[in-house]
Amino acid sequence: MIVKRRTFPLRIKINNAIQRRLPANHPKLPEVIQDSMKTRAGHKGEEALDYYTSLLHEDEFHIFQGLRLKSGQTHFQIDSLLLSPSFALIIDAKNMAGTLTFHSPFNQMERTFNDKTDTYEDPILQVKRHRLLLMKWLNDHHFPQIPIEYLVFSSNPSTALRNPNNDLEIYHRVCPPGKIIFKIEEFISKYKKELISVKEYKKLSKLLLKSDVPPGSHLHQFKIDPSEYLTGVQCPSCSQYAMERYSGTWNCTHCGTTAKDAHHQAIEDYFLLINGSINNKQFREYLHIHSPKLATKLLANMNLKCQGPTRRSCHYTPI
Repeated sequence: MIVKRRTFPLRIKINNAIQRRLPANHPKLPEVIQDSMKTRAGHKGEEALDYYTSLLHEDEFHIFQGLRLKSGQTHFQIDSLLLSPSFALIIDAKNMAGTLTFHSPFNQMERTFNDKTDTYEDPILQVKRHRLLLMKWLNDHHFPQIPIEYLVFSSNPSTALRNPNNDLEIYHRVCPPGKIIFKIEEFISKYKKELISVKEYKKLSKLLLKSDVPPGSHLHQFKIDPSEYLTGVQCPSCSQYAMERYSGTWNCTHCGTTAKDAHHQAIEDYFLLINGSINNKQFREYLHIHSPKLATKLLANMNLKCQGPTRRSCHYTPI
């Protein structure tokens, strides 16, 4: 049973908004694009993992997709946590093309792709760290310790995996796509005795779900001043910021496209990049419209909540 479903990453939404709103020659744009490509690849790998875990019997586990917990002053994210009364399984997804070579004596992994080789921390070390943090989390919340297994899921079927030191841990813990279900079945066969009661199992699931801490904005890392973003309403056809509002619709002065709700994307970008709330004046300045009455009408027709003593002075925040 899926207790927590994976959501579309906030990081990707923010990166998309930045790419829409930065001028094409902005020096920060390549950095944002690189971060976006990396995040999208990671999300695709996690979705591939979700497909395989969905093949399990729904009564076998409580499944948490993209669970982020706090242990002391540290936050740690588990791509997928499979929980049963007998054991727990942490799975970390990696979506990397090319050849991955695991050098266990140094806890490093090399990735060779397009004649370029980069070195990374061994993902087994990372998932083992998450295992220790989860054990501490369970102890801090006074739950009995249960066996916690761990796997690294290599989601790209064309990725070549190399283990030059013939390390048994790598053979047992790193799984290409076709192997993951069978590894999970091995753990199910190994841990047959229920170590926590049904009541404790349900209580733990509820607490894990309640304790999930969604990641916040990473916008600060790019050090982009809000004044650097383009304002106005972007045309959904030609992508120019040339939309003007008249006759109850948005009209592009560049290509002639019309769109009734083109401002929705602009306001979503505002919430992602500028502020979590907006008032009538800010709305008008950002969308390049002059009428306070029109701004009030457009805001009232959006899926937003209103705060403040009057409609004109209130702030609107997404719900």
